[in-house]
Amino acid sequence: MYDPAQVLAAMNENNNLIIACFLGNIVFAFVYFGIGVALTVKKQVYALPFIGAALFFWHDLTYVLDYKIWFELYPHWWFKFTWFALIGTVGFEVFLIQQFIKYGHKELFPEMSKAQFTAMTVGATLGVGAIWFLIKGSLHDELFLIGFALTAIWSVPFHTGIMLRRRSSAGQSVAMQLCVIVIFAAVSIFFVTVAPAVFKTLQYLAFYLTFNIWCLVNIYLIRKLPAAPAYPALVPLQNWS
Repeated sequence: MYDPAQVLAAMNENNNLIIACFLGNIVFAFVYFGIGVALTVKKQVYALPFIGAALFFWHDLTYVLDYKIWFELYPHWWFKFTWFALIGTVGFEVFLIQQFIKYGHKELFPEMSKAQFTAMTVGATLGVGAIWFLIKGSLHDELFLIGFALTAIWSVPFHTGIMLRRRSSAGQSVAMQLCVIVIFAAVSIFFVTVAPAVFKTLQYLAFYLTFNIWCLVNIYLIRKLPAAPAYPALVPLQNWS
């Protein structure tokens, strides 16, 4: 897919640009998560889609657990500083999954007991992990370049899903969508610079444009939908006990 040695050489040749891309990615990722946490606590609804939080968790945890790769095999500052940053994002993701359990239970399956909903969420998180490890093992993506491209935009469609289900923009933020646009731009410039054979293609351009447009659609929905929760009536389900 790409040659890690060539990627590292390109990173060293374009150090100033790489610094800017790194800061755009990491700073706005923390802003994105920070806004998500603040909205969840303030509005008492889960702000980050569960599928997004779960995939982010496994992606970031995998990177963190691959400590020796970033400090021994490919000891470039980009990978080292990313390792430290992702320790922080893993903490955000664990908290946001816990908040999904707290608020998603009442919103999605009030018929379930809290223990049942918690067990279902833990099982779903493990299921997302199984999907992540299958994808990761198939990509030959040693430096997580494809992984970061996927996680940059992964939650975007699920933000749409939350709003359509709630018929409301409750827990959603224009600023979060703008953060995604900045993050995606930063990592994409980085990818095109260090691995042009893979990323400087029409396919990646289409991928890039599609998800930027999707962010703009989400911004439109956030501005048009009512801010107060307006959940559709839940159809009573069977007794889960």
